[in-house]
Amino acid sequence: MIVIRYATGATQPGVLLALRGGRLRIAAQGSDDILEFCLHHEQWISEACEPVTFDFPLAVFEAIGIVPPAPSSRLKEPEIVPSPAPREPN
Repeated sequence: MIVIRYATGATQPGVLLALRGGRLRIAAQGSDDILEFCLHHEQWISEACEPVTFDFPLAVFEAIGIVPPAPSSRLKEPEIVPSPAPREPN
């Protein structure tokens, strides 16, 4: 399961069929055609030249036994420690 998110805010669920290099193919709900997306300068682009992003619902990964680590085991944000004030010369 994958969710296609268009720049307009529209979403469309589908099934990921293939991901090879900079090409991604999806069987989208409500479409008789296979949709193809290309990665161009770190942005996925639809066949209609629209920028898109993809969401992978967490339930899909949980169903196959892949779960993210618990919040306590994730990396913590680095702490910012102020540097000491400069010393005045004697």
